[in-house]
Amino acid sequence: MIRPLLMAAAALTVGLAAATPARATLVLLDQTALQGQGVGAATTLLTLQAPGASTTESGGVLFNGTTFGNAQTGASQSTTFTFASLGITSANQLALIVNLAEPGSESPPSVTTALSPLATNATLANAITLNVYSASGALLEQHTTAAGQTLNQFQGGVGGSGLVFGLTPAEQTQLNNTMAANAGLEVFTVGATFANAQGGLDVIQAGILTPAIPEASTWAMMVLGFLGVGLVAYRRRGQGPSFRVA
Repeated sequence: MIRPLLMAAAALTVGLAAATPARATLVLLDQTALQGQGVGAATTLLTLQAPGASTTESGGVLFNGTTFGNAQTGASQSTTFTFASLGITSANQLALIVNLAEPGSESPPSVTTALSPLATNATLANAITLNVYSASGALLEQHTTAAGQTLNQFQGGVGGSGLVFGLTPAEQTQLNNTMAANAGLEVFTVGATFANAQGGLDVIQAGILTPAIPEASTWAMMVLGFLGVGLVAYRRRGQGPSFRVA
């Protein structure tokens, strides 16, 4: 279940340059086993695998759907997406899920977000980057995680880890405003660079953030609160109006 960190995340100020895509930061919302984390059906956006003995994997997807760097080809492994294809209408519903499948001997196996070493398209694949394009292919803005974050694998095999990233409220507003100001179908791609990889498949998916279901203790507190409010209102109504004479 996703903890309510999104609402508590500090708003980040983002400087907008006239000819440069705006940059913001994706934040880690939750780190848990993939099942039961409050995310709807997921779409695979990017699959990375370090080549040979390399411990750094870097790559992504271009606007036209082709891959670069160490991104795996095939529509089931790396692809573009739109809000419509996910069935969402607002940036506050968007979740990026990092699914690690590293065979390393670490306990737990992990990767580290890093800047891309690629000679071309590096800016599209730093750490974890969400690239936002207009329908004509113009890069409108990017949302990027911080480099140097250690991402831990929680369960073995593809589908085991669920590291959920999302946008802060300020960034949600920024992205929603960008989409509203650019008529047409926007296209999203993802790129990433992980250091300390051990050759496993590392996958980034897009999913829908769903409201967390209150636990039993939370429901009990809510019911008691409603009863208390009702009792106070009843007692006040039974007392009738009061007057104060100076």
